[in-house]
Amino acid sequence: MTLEELKEELRRRQALIVHFSHHAAMRDNLDFPADLLQVLGGVTDWALSCSVLTPGHSMIPVGSVGVVLEPQTAGDVLRVHHSDAGAYSDGTDDYSDGEPLSVEGLDRSLTRVRQDDYNEWRVRGARPVGIFVLNPFSICVRRRVTFDGPFGPEETLAAQPATLADIRTIFADWPVWTMTPSGPVRI
Repeated sequence: MTLEELKEELRRRQALIVHFSHHAAMRDNLDFPADLLQVLGGVTDWALSCSVLTPGHSMIPVGSVGVVLEPQTAGDVLRVHHSDAGAYSDGTDDYSDGEPLSVEGLDRSLTRVRQDDYNEWRVRGARPVGIFVLNPFSICVRRRVTFDGPFGPEETLAAQPATLADIRTIFADWPVWTMTPSGPVRI
């Protein structure tokens, strides 16, 4: 699949590739918004797990807020899968149950997603183009919280509510989108 074919398929389907700030602690206990600021700052030289959302999707992605990515080459999309592909990196190699990008694989990754699941694309080198908010009225992000433990204050990462105003303030230099049944909309 060429870059032009990939971009045309994404345009035709009104699809957005989104790397979410995961609700669970996935990497080095990195919390929101530092995880997404790394991606926006181009600090990431590793493969990112992403979901590809389309109008009317019924997926349950791994987060509420993410970075919208635009591939610069077809090779930026490493693997595609219609479910959690179990992707991980050991520091040298990248592993995923997904398949290499093809027209058929792209189609399967978008059309075979179960209602209670999400698709997973592995992407490296794509350009950040904005912020995505799954539901502007219900945003939850992973932040550090302190609580009273049995031996004094303890810190952990936990899902915490956020507002669209928070997102706009944190990412003031970036456009913010959501997905509607009619397609992506800038909010």
